[in-house]
Amino acid sequence: MRLADHSAVSAAYALADQDLTRALIPRIREETLGLLRSAAPVPPFLLEEVLASRDPQLRSALVASAGLRGEVFHRLAALGDPVVAVTLYGVSGWDRTPTQRAAVWQGAAATADDPGWQGEKGLVTRLMTVKGKELLEPALLSPFPELVAHARSVLDGIAERAARAQPGGRTHHSPPASRRGWRREPGTTEELVRDLRDKDFSGEIQLPTAPGAVDWERLVEEHRAEPFGAHWLGLLWVHPGCPEELGRGAFEQTTRTGPVGATAAPPSSVLTQAAVDSDNGDSFTRLLGPGVTSGAFPVDRVLREVAPARKVLCALPGDHEGTQTALVAQVARLGGDFAPWRAVYAMLPRFSGTVTELVDAALAETPKHRGKPWPTPKGPEFPSRRQSNGRAAWLRLYDAADHPTRCVLAEHMDGRAIQQLLLWHSPSDELRAHIVQSRGPAVLAGVASDWQTTPEVIADLIPYNDPEVNAALFVNTNLTQAQRRHVLSGRRWQDGASVDTAAADRLPLTRTLVHSVQESARRPWLLACADSGNPVLCGILLGSPRAKIHTRALELRMLVRLWERHGPDKVRELLDETDFPGRTQIKHPLTPKTLETGRAALAAEKDNEGGLAVLRTASEVAGNAMGRAEFLCEKGAAIESDAWERAVELLEEEVGPGPVPWAELAAAHASKPLHDRLLVRLAPLTDCPAAIAEDAAAAGLRLSHPEYRPRRTGKPPTASEMLGKLPLRLDNGVCRWLERAHQTGQVTLPEVIRVGFPAQATVAFLSKALAPADSGPTTDTDARTEEIRAARREVAALAAEHLADNPEGWALALRLIPEFEGTLPDLLLASGAVVG
Repeated sequence: MRLADHSAVSAAYALADQDLTRALIPRIREETLGLLRSAAPVPPFLLEEVLASRDPQLRSALVASAGLRGEVFHRLAALGDPVVAVTLYGVSGWDRTPTQRAAVWQGAAATADDPGWQGEKGLVTRLMTVKGKELLEPALLSPFPELVAHARSVLDGIAERAARAQPGGRTHHSPPASRRGWRREPGTTEELVRDLRDKDFSGEIQLPTAPGAVDWERLVEEHRAEPFGAHWLGLLWVHPGCPEELGRGAFEQTTRTGPVGATAAPPSSVLTQAAVDSDNGDSFTRLLGPGVTSGAFPVDRVLREVAPARKVLCALPGDHEGTQTALVAQVARLGGDFAPWRAVYAMLPRFSGTVTELVDAALAETPKHRGKPWPTPKGPEFPSRRQSNGRAAWLRLYDAADHPTRCVLAEHMDGRAIQQLLLWHSPSDELRAHIVQSRGPAVLAGVASDWQTTPEVIADLIPYNDPEVNAALFVNTNLTQAQRRHVLSGRRWQDGASVDTAAADRLPLTRTLVHSVQESARRPWLLACADSGNPVLCGILLGSPRAKIHTRALELRMLVRLWERHGPDKVRELLDETDFPGRTQIKHPLTPKTLETGRAALAAEKDNEGGLAVLRTASEVAGNAMGRAEFLCEKGAAIESDAWERAVELLEEEVGPGPVPWAELAAAHASKPLHDRLLVRLAPLTDCPAAIAEDAAAAGLRLSHPEYRPRRTGKPPTASEMLGKLPLRLDNGVCRWLERAHQTGQVTLPEVIRVGFPAQATVAFLSKALAPADSGPTTDTDARTEEIRAARREVAALAAEHLADNPEGWALALRLIPEFEGTLPDLLLASGAVVG
């Protein structure tokens, strides 16, 4: 059999007088022991009986939980009982406060001569072997000199060790500038050498920047004796004043060292080896580009001596005047005919010589390339990869040609070369205009290459009104939803906006675009189909298992756009369609209400009453403030915790952004109460009407009841009605719903006593709710205090009426209460009847 909750046992003892308390203890011993071990209040009569008792089990139970009850702890400590003191003092450092431990020693002062303090298991004996600060600091207040001396000795030792642990001397290496960043800043060459030799260090070293602070001769000697690591050599080489010998060592050991600030150039053979060793060219670019810019690598020598030409061309800095001048001189030798340029492109991937040697070889091979088109032409790729390949190297030379030559070459370039030119090489406006004029606007589709395409580029491409460009923009770039709707509608773009376009003049959709939409799992892509007026796209949207239309406003807008572009027949076909590829359900994907409105519009059109006007009116109503309010009332009350946020998101996604329709929501609530969950979600929002916020408090209380199930229809129950119809539930001995209902004034204590059930939950609540009646200053005008007093009198009267001072009846009530499903009066009545 389950034992009564501690709160019920505490309440029973609180109602009992001293004689009844003494009689109850042996009859409900297990329940009493559980109460004493818990944190529940111990009524005064029970506390006095336990303190006066010699029953060790009762005393032990009370002592075990004394730390949870401040008054009980101090009462026990004041006894000065050495046996009790061991438990009261605590065995670990943090289970008692210093104030509680001090109280134990205050009680010990009166009984210090009791041998139990210093016995084998006494508190003093135990503490004499302890080294913990938390246990020994309070012991300085004890009345036992030997313990005080031990505590002072240990505490002094702890303080001395802490003082010695403070940093005070120099370390072998230079001090870290930041312990978090693990960075060293040596102040002398000696410290620098030690840091460079420290094999356990892999952080950063900040070299001294003051003139003459680094002894380079000493570093060269150290390097000759034992070479520094590749990483540290690279660090030294980028430092102004680094000797060539250290710089050469850096290049010989690594090809990844950036030469920012370098003053010494390595041999050409070292650069060539670095280019060959660089798999993708990135590390060589980081090496060569800054070196040329800083003047460490003379660009003329680089073009004549460093190979292979492809990697050199891709690694040269693009905004360096000297580099541009040197390249202009090279391409001037190629001239304006396509043949030598074709020879360069054909030779670049496998050519192992320098740039100068490449131009020489191309001129020699020119006759073989006359009259031939671009070798192995390729179209644009999506997304475009910026690779250090032959095409990229060729375009680096192309950039150095004059404008007429570039225009001539553009006639022969393949689609991928044009794409890379437009994307990565910033052609002039004149060259770009020439390319568009000669090849058509579709050539710009390659510019819409990837998701990082900027809004400015998108805004530049849309006005071309080209199907290929629009398809590339839709599939490859991050268009706004308005721009996606524009592309799928086939409308033309003019003066910065999508303009009304006659059906015959609308732009066609490419196969690639339609296929991409059909295979897409992106909801924004699919929703844009609703505004297209395209029957194929509408079918794709309705059949897609990945996107569902949630708002009636978007459904109706889809029918309006379809009617506007293709007339009522296509609308009729869509409404009568039963097979939507991708959809497994037989039920039409449009809601019954939308289907009804669509068929009513077709009927009106048949009767010459303007079917399109009917659809437009219904669409406007569904999208206005009242329509938005209806949708929010329906979707915002769902059981999911984020239902309101999701409903607002769907509205913005399908209908468009707009303010919360507070007036319409308030009107709907006045007509029929909004769902409890919706009220609670509306209350914290800015500008929430007072009527909704006020009712939300009651709704929140209803929803907090674990047995309450809200309904979408009917008037919600009051807290008093719920109290009498729904069973209460305890959570760790607390009835949280009842506490909240009483605190907010929605139920009264007499109601709880008379109709609340089960009795155990009621008693648990009353044991706390009635406790303040006897504590603190009160006045006769305090309504809450008077309610508590009246409730206590009512409970006492019920107990007296049914149980009187019969301990058997009280004990029986406590044994029945764990399983009793009725009210408190029912419990007392049943217990009294059994023993009476």
